[in-house]
Amino acid sequence: MKNSADLIKELNHPLNNLMLTCPVRGCSTSFQLVDEHGSGAPYAGAFYEVEDMEGVIYKGALDTEGQGEVSNHYTGPISLRFVASYAGGHDDYTFLQARKHYSLKITDLQVRAEQTRFSNHDGTRTSSNPARLNADDFRQVEVRDLVRFVCHLPPLSARSSPPDKGLRRIMGKHCEWGVGLMFGKHTVLEVRPLRALRPVLSMDPEFCALNLYQLALMATLSYTPFGQEPPGHPVKAKSVNFPHVPTVGNWFGDALAKGQEIWRVDTKQQTEYFPLYEDVPYSQRWEIVPFDPELYEENNPALGDDQENPASLHFLDDRGLPDTTDTQAFITHNADVMIIAIRGTSEKIPDLLRDVDALQVPFEEGHGKVHRGFYLAAKRALQFVEVYMDKFYQSQQLIICGHSLGGAIALLLAQMLRAGGHIGPLQLYTYGAPRAGDSTFLASATDLRHHRIVNNDDMVPTCHCRG
Repeated sequence: MKNSADLIKELNHPLNNLMLTCPVRGCSTSFQLVDEHGSGAPYAGAFYEVEDMEGVIYKGALDTEGQGEVSNHYTGPISLRFVASYAGGHDDYTFLQARKHYSLKITDLQVRAEQTRFSNHDGTRTSSNPARLNADDFRQVEVRDLVRFVCHLPPLSARSSPPDKGLRRIMGKHCEWGVGLMFGKHTVLEVRPLRALRPVLSMDPEFCALNLYQLALMATLSYTPFGQEPPGHPVKAKSVNFPHVPTVGNWFGDALAKGQEIWRVDTKQQTEYFPLYEDVPYSQRWEIVPFDPELYEENNPALGDDQENPASLHFLDDRGLPDTTDTQAFITHNADVMIIAIRGTSEKIPDLLRDVDALQVPFEEGHGKVHRGFYLAAKRALQFVEVYMDKFYQSQQLIICGHSLGGAIALLLAQMLRAGGHIGPLQLYTYGAPRAGDSTFLASATDLRHHRIVNNDDMVPTCHCRG
């Protein structure tokens, strides 16, 4: 039996046109989808589509062992793909498929993969799989290898037996997407589970040591860049990625989305501080929205500075604006929680000016007077948050955190959001935050779930805008 390299040599031969002018039918090829434990049961009944070298389409469903077979196809490699959209009626998936902004192309295959589990607790690929014993060819694949729309799926993880790219080159237009399989053989495809890691948070409004620790890390992470490549407006590429460690984008759009634990929240960090993670189905992670200029009109580069992309939606950094407030923050969500983290004092001169701009001005959204410098920054943060909430808020619990200057901004932002109404439960955790308002303002915020953490020797929390 010829391998793909031999086939490529033959197809490059000057006489290859003579060979292709008389295609031969009668070939039979089989395949099986299994999880990392070797079971094909999770994929039983999944509808597949196969295209052969002559462009003939064959459709079928995997049997109870996750196996399928195409008989009497034209000799040559075939392309396997899964086209069926999810139609199971689970509310969370149905909402993601139908939401107004950035609706997701969720397939039946994706949902099945989300119900499987990693063989190794750290998410690394298996080194052995019992299903190998029954395979002529064994490949490690991911859902994104087998479906057409992939922008909402995680980046590829390292694997030792990837799909054979040579087969795709042989098939050309007949394998523009999907996985190429060698004809006449039985190929087993180990599908990587679609799982992600999600930092655990308590939804209880009372003070929680877990939230104290987890949100301290999130507040620290807010000091990093977003880390998107390519960056900026407009993004003219067809896709984006988040390769820089540590950055907000890398945390939520890359590492945790692939099930990889991550501990660095600062480039200078040497001591490991791991958040407490839970392993969840991929669609339940803290989301970084997809990017596809062909699929989403909001991603069209022709919009210029109005183009939306993950960096502009999830990350606030107004330092390039003429009326900059030097504010930096990030926001992300899942079906249960929306988290906002606001950066504290970082750049010495701009942030110092923001800190010392302590003139008290009326708090237009409520009662009392507040620190003008913090207030202007909070207004900018509010604009950023409202745009995001207009797209993705569905009565999740809001959790806001911030350190130092960021804590003061977080307090004002929380009160602004409460004054605007239409929000559910809200928790606020601040660390070493200076005072942001007078006694009237503070009285109006007495029913806010604000867990204010200060160090007894820290001078910052005792200065600015004393009531």
